[in-house]
Amino acid sequence: MDVPRILVIDDEEIARVSCRRVLAREGMQVTLASSGREGLEKLLCEPCDLVLVDLKMPEMDGVEVVRRIRDIDSSIVTVLITGYATIESAVAAVKEGAYDYLPKPFTPEELLIVVHRGLEKRRLDLESRALREEKEAMERNFVTMVTHQLRSPLAAILQYFEVLLGGIGGDLTEAQREMLSRAKERLESLMQLINDWLDMSRLSEGDIVRRLQPTRLADCVEAALKGLDWAAKEKGVALEVQIPSDLAPVQADADSLREALSNLVANAIKYNRVGGRVSIRARRQGSCVVVDVEDTGVGIDAKEIPFIFHQFYRGKDRDVRAQQGTGLGLTIAQKVVRAHGGTLTVASEKDKGSVFSLTLNVAGAESQGLSPPP
Repeated sequence: MDVPRILVIDDEEIARVSCRRVLAREGMQVTLASSGREGLEKLLCEPCDLVLVDLKMPEMDGVEVVRRIRDIDSSIVTVLITGYATIESAVAAVKEGAYDYLPKPFTPEELLIVVHRGLEKRRLDLESRALREEKEAMERNFVTMVTHQLRSPLAAILQYFEVLLGGIGGDLTEAQREMLSRAKERLESLMQLINDWLDMSRLSEGDIVRRLQPTRLADCVEAALKGLDWAAKEKGVALEVQIPSDLAPVQADADSLREALSNLVANAIKYNRVGGRVSIRARRQGSCVVVDVEDTGVGIDAKEIPFIFHQFYRGKDRDVRAQQGTGLGLTIAQKVVRAHGGTLTVASEKDKGSVFSLTLNVAGAESQGLSPPP
């Protein structure tokens, strides 16, 4: 096991030496600094696991040292040493990022308890970070495997089915054609599941946030509806779009927002009734724009609404089960909207249709000091 590395920053020599004596007996490597500036310089040259820093020091106080340590390495645990008269200040400093505080005078036992507790926190934090990074690496590798080892062969098989059903391989009996058509439909469903899962895995909240910029909502809606016209016509569903021409731009990533809107509209068409209607409306509400996607479809049972945004969840209604789907469309839409700093909610009643509402921040609203609607 690695030797714990401790840095003690205190302008009182007796306090520094006392801490080193107690911690060295426990087999820890202790470095001393008489000021905040000296401590930060040593930290840059000699990384450590935990820093004990006095709250009241000339030139640079403990709170400022804690802030700068957090900028250098947020995984380093900081503990403030303070007199009883400044405990209130120490508590405030904890809110600034310090892990704990140790009031003077303290016993060797009290010092060891706080230090051991801080080192355990750092160990758990580092293990958690390592596990998170390992999980992300596994996900990236799995996405690559799914793309090349599953999707590519499936695409080739689908092409063979299309060739056979096109009669290029010879005449087919009605029974053969029906069997091949059913097999092709199952493969298409599997391909859709793989594509949706890949979309879900590739969606990075950080990437979306970095791409946010002023965007015309009407352009995103128009792009989302492309390719859905045929599905609406096939089912006899009318599409209505009502977006005010003077609607303020929203802060959005156009590509991911288009995908979220496309999923919502596709569901509204898929689970609608023949001859039904899908309405896409937008309105300004405070510092946000609210977009409603309303349908006249089968609706959602109240008992199922808490689960519809879960991955792979599909309603138990017979009309819902009759439609092909992966159960990922709403999950993807919610993930995208959340990355935009918005919300996605649903109001629905069985046999009376549904209204999915998403909120988006108006471009520049935050800088103007506006806040989202309640």
